[in-house]
Amino acid sequence: LAPDFSPPPVCGVKDAGILWQLDFAVIEAAWWLILGILSSIGFGTGLHSGLMFLFPHVMQVVGAAEGCHTTAGLVAWYQHPCKLDCSTTYGPKDDSTVTFFRLWALVTVPCMVWGIGTAVGEIPPYAVAKAARTAGSADSEFHAEVEEAKSKTDPFSRMKIWTINFTERHGFMGVFLLAAWPNAAFDMCGMCCGYLLMPFWTFFLATACGKGIVKVNLQAAFFVNLFGSSFFHVLASGVDSLNASLATTMGKDFGLGDLLVKGRKKLLQQFELQSRIAPEKLFHGQDGDLDIHDVKQLYRKYTGGDDIAHRVLAEWDKNRNGEICINELREAASRTDGMISLGALDPGAGQSVVKACWDMFVVGLVLFFVMSIMNQLAQLKQQELDEARVAELAKKQERKEKPKEADKTK
Repeated sequence: LAPDFSPPPVCGVKDAGILWQLDFAVIEAAWWLILGILSSIGFGTGLHSGLMFLFPHVMQVVGAAEGCHTTAGLVAWYQHPCKLDCSTTYGPKDDSTVTFFRLWALVTVPCMVWGIGTAVGEIPPYAVAKAARTAGSADSEFHAEVEEAKSKTDPFSRMKIWTINFTERHGFMGVFLLAAWPNAAFDMCGMCCGYLLMPFWTFFLATACGKGIVKVNLQAAFFVNLFGSSFFHVLASGVDSLNASLATTMGKDFGLGDLLVKGRKKLLQQFELQSRIAPEKLFHGQDGDLDIHDVKQLYRKYTGGDDIAHRVLAEWDKNRNGEICINELREAASRTDGMISLGALDPGAGQSVVKACWDMFVVGLVLFFVMSIMNQLAQLKQQELDEARVAELAKKQERKEKPKEADKTK
């Protein structure tokens, strides 16, 4: 007779139970946190999870809000079964709620959790450098990076040296400012903070605030404006005015407006092809399985859509009956998130190989990062033991030489 607190939601009909929502919140937060860690961990060789997951998700949210003509009730969580389903919305569908602030509010929490994950991923360089300095030895990797940067004159090397000097002068505020923008040399900041024995919470809080609050919200604002049609229309009108002025002055039409439209369309298509969806979504409103006509409809707005459709059907029609069923499409889903993307279905785009190796790739990255960190710490520990052993042998040698010197004085 006890009420069920954990039923899943029924999209557009009823909300989920409290326990289901709590469980889902943990899973959603862990998903973005892990992706953020993978994005920055590994001493500069992290997985670009922002380009692969976060920014395409922002584009999906903006597109869904404009398609549903409202943001009220729209579910924007990545793992939610009712994600971006217009049936969950309510109120007037007249675009009155599709504003920049409301769109930003839909994506800011996933962005911030992802940003905090990137801050966690910056801990290993800091920890390695601090462990070396605490042990009384030099961090060979840090010094090698510094010496290499000093010997070069390219902009990236100069930025590394500037990053080190800025961190040393300004402490917490310096780390915060360096983390608050897309800084490719931030690994050097973490190593420098460890080498300077900056307290852990000072380093981590400054990094988390910079990356998890400032930087990701600036990125979210940029992509909301980029993917939203309202801001683009304002930008396009400005570009058209500039193009008209140049045409009047120089007597030549540069076609800046057309270039802007084509560039945005190409960028949006790339993000759309990488947008991850549940396999069942492709069968929504379908009577039966996907035949060649249905697959062509999926790719109709992309360049070479008909050719892509034929390749996709040939790749995933396992029983060769001319149709793709839901079980065949589920084989294409990644085991990491259970989702697919239209780009990954196309073998001609080279994505099928990535899909087949996706799980091994992610696991391999994690193992590589863990092993590299363990190797660094092991080397530091061995160096510490070697130094202690050398000091012990030196003391023994000194004790042996003292009696000899005493005999000589006698």
